[in-house]
Amino acid sequence: MNATNKSDITFVCCVDSGWLEAQTVIMIESLRRWGGRFAQAPIVAVTPRFGLPISERTRRIFKEFDVEYIHYQANHSYTWLPYVNKPEALCTIEKQVSTEYIGWLDSDLLIVNEPEQLFLSNNEDFVACAADKNVGSRGLGDPFEPYWNAICKAIGININELPWVTTAAESERIRLSWNSGIFVYRRRTGFGKDYLNTCLRLIDAKLVPNTEGYFSIGMNEQIGLGLAMFKAKLNWRALPFSHNFTVTPRTQDGHLCNQEQLKTAKILHYHDSMLPEHWDKFLNLLQATYPAVADWLIQVGAMKSCAPLPCKLMSKVLDRYRTQRDTEYRKACIPV
Repeated sequence: MNATNKSDITFVCCVDSGWLEAQTVIMIESLRRWGGRFAQAPIVAVTPRFGLPISERTRRIFKEFDVEYIHYQANHSYTWLPYVNKPEALCTIEKQVSTEYIGWLDSDLLIVNEPEQLFLSNNEDFVACAADKNVGSRGLGDPFEPYWNAICKAIGININELPWVTTAAESERIRLSWNSGIFVYRRRTGFGKDYLNTCLRLIDAKLVPNTEGYFSIGMNEQIGLGLAMFKAKLNWRALPFSHNFTVTPRTQDGHLCNQEQLKTAKILHYHDSMLPEHWDKFLNLLQATYPAVADWLIQVGAMKSCAPLPCKLMSKVLDRYRTQRDTEYRKACIPV
């Protein structure tokens, strides 16, 4: 197998003034510190919509870690929806870089060891992790199956042709559905454009599952990842849980994760675990498994917004506008 080397991949992430900015900075520094052969890979941080400027501190850190920053206004009608930023950024960046591969990194990731499974072999075009079931479907009888039928029809896919994957967290067999927190693909496939078009078609369809419980319209971006990959006929491989390891305070037993499994992790998807109210518990986990990472994070401290006070005040106005657009969209959605 001919493995990707450090010069063959460009990592892309999104950044926005405030909390996302703080997460992005930590994610990037963790990659530079513990990414192994990926530590020196090119990184592009993108803000693909109108917004408040990132702080001077963040700009200095980007310069220190050799991160290219791009800010532009996307040309679609869903710029109020933050989840579209991901495929939009990829669609743009894949036209501007020359590396063989492009890797996406969510901002709430923490790299704690070299993620060697991100290397692609000659016959692979795409890798991602089916971290958990979430709104995935086990097939007939699953409460989300009608929704999957509807969205597949909306974008011209025969649901019975979708492959099956096994979730890393629950070991459940579900229809193809990736967690979009981290994935890598061959740039020459032009997958970013396919991904963006699929997400926009899903959002245009205004379909939501007719089920109780949490469902965010942002899930269109995550669900669209697998559907776009399937439509593009890419050769794929599932990443192990170690490369998108879920750490979250939203668990029934109150534990952030399985501490024994945590020892195998390369990339933590920590969600809200670095917020002040969960900080001590998260830090204790890392001190027992990745003490060097924990020592560094002690200096960083719990997550806090990077935006200066004037930007925080202005962001409230912008957030109200985006929330209004979100509310109007949800009212128009069709439960299936």
